[in-house]
Amino acid sequence: MNRHKKWSIIALVICVIGGIVMFSLNQQKEKTLEEKMRIEQDRMALYLVNHYEGVRMVEFESFSKDSMTGTWSGDALVNDKYYVRFTLWNLGGEISMSQLTSRNSGEVLEKRKQIDSKSDLDIDVRYGKLK
Repeated sequence: MNRHKKWSIIALVICVIGGIVMFSLNQQKEKTLEEKMRIEQDRMALYLVNHYEGVRMVEFESFSKDSMTGTWSGDALVNDKYYVRFTLWNLGGEISMSQLTSRNSGEVLEKRKQIDSKSDLDIDVRYGKLK
């Protein structure tokens, strides 16, 4: 085998190995983002349970990042009746929530008189995907 063929085969093997490494690193990054999203959706559901009465089910419809402000937002349907929008100031940061009363026909979730401090979710949570 001449030198040129030998170096071509070595270069091809290096490229294939490099492609495999890049693909696996990208897969890990995607998986960790999905795990972070699930943690944040759990935090948002826990926020609802601790701040509002009668929460039995939360279905997250969307979750996205605003690259201009750096905030994350998630839309959810609570008890198949109330539409809400969460805003997170960075992953793991402060959570705020607004009720979309125009979509709720004017009905709103009832706030707790005193904020609860539950740390476990005993409601049905349906997780959304990153958009």
